Amino acid sequence: MRSGEDAGSEPLSAPEVAAADYDSEYFLHSCMGADAWRETDGQGADPLYQGMLALAGMQPGERVLDLGTGRGELLVAALRAGAAEAVGVDYAEAAIELARRTLAGAGDPPQARALLADARRLPVDDGGFDLVTMLDVVEHLTDAELDHALGEARRALRPGGRLFVHTALNPLIYDVTYRLQRALVPARRRSWPAEPRSEDELRFHVNEQTPRSLRRAMRRAGFVDVETGLGRWVHTDFVPAERARRTYHRLARLPGLRLLAIADVHGIAVAPGA
Repeated sequence: MRSGEDAGSEPLSAPEVAAADYDSEYFLHSCMGADAWRETDGQGADPLYQGMLALAGMQPGERVLDLGTGRGELLVAALRAGAAEAVGVDYAEAAIELARRTLAGAGDPPQARALLADARRLPVDDGGFDLVTMLDVVEHLTDAELDHALGEARRALRPGGRLFVHTALNPLIYDVTYRLQRALVPARRRSWPAEPRSEDELRFHVNEQTPRSLRRAMRRAGFVDVETGLGRWVHTDFVPAERARRTYHRLARLPGLRLLAIADVHGIAVAPGA
């Protein structure tokens, strides 16, 4: 069984976003679940991680690989849900330091590890996992980087194993809904920012995904039974006017228009060969 480290002698190209750009400040203040981690000094975790594992259909006894593990809360959540093994990978040293603090706070379970590595070349054997998770990772990877990372995820999965992806933010909430609301009212064109994204989003989110684009990427990597859809998060903090914020909530209740209001996207797919 080969590992990603043995998969080729050619060096990886420099990532679009350098690993060093993701420092402890980023993981402690800009990532989902950061508040719960800080408030408990790594002893607790936001319930969203349990929710993600439920969406992924994780079963007791499964082996879980978490790509872009960040602070590592999903590893602990997976073990508490009955996983036989939980391995987290991140290319940012700050993330691995925090993930190891998270594991230490959970008693350093021997079934869990946090590894410093690039998702495009994973230090794991072929077919060693039942479930690969990527939570808020794919938007940080260019198309080429995403193709490589998804290819490695497929290699790491046993035939019939599952890939679960969660990503935010859906670019349509900016590029369609926000821009249309801004364009329709002359006063808004003068007072609203032309670019609604935050500085961090512009810096780190190099490849925002819609359900359609995520589905294409997963299929391109060779996954089968690909399903993508919208979550429930209506994000309106960036919208300057209360009336316009209410528009997002109204759209979120309309089946045909939810795509223009819901901020998060998820997908699940199966590794072929079962």
